[in-house]
Amino acid sequence: MITKDQILKANAAGLNHITTGDFWSYYTATLQVAYNLGSNGIILENAETITAFRYGKAPEKFVSFNYADNKSENGLSVYTEKSIIRSEFLGREKYTYTGLVSGTGSDGELLILCFDAEYLD
Repeated sequence: MITKDQILKANAAGLNHITTGDFWSYYTATLQVAYNLGSNGIILENAETITAFRYGKAPEKFVSFNYADNKSENGLSVYTEKSIIRSEFLGREKYTYTGLVSGTGSDGELLILCFDAEYLD
C-alpha cells in the first residue's frame, strides 16, 4: 500500500520539475497521477483525506478510466454519502476506499488518490 507522504512527495516532484524540466515516471499509477498533477501546477499538499465508496472493485491500478474520452482519470472515482448515485451502479457490491481528493472526474464524480494501491516503485 502507498502512503499519503508518498503521494505528496510525487506531487512535489512534479511541481519541482515544472522549473527544472527534468521529468521522470513512476510504476505506481497513483503516484504517476500525483506527479502529473504537480507538473500541471496542481498542489495536493492541503488536499483532504477522505474515506468514500464505489460500486464494484477498484481497477487493478486504482485509477479509473474514462471510456468516452479513452483516457485515465486523475484518480479513482468514488462516491460519498452526499453523492447522487447513478442507477446503473445500484445492485453492485459496495467497496470502501481512503485517499487524497485529487479532483472531479469526467462524469462529475469525486476522484481520490487511493492509499490501497500497491507500491511498485
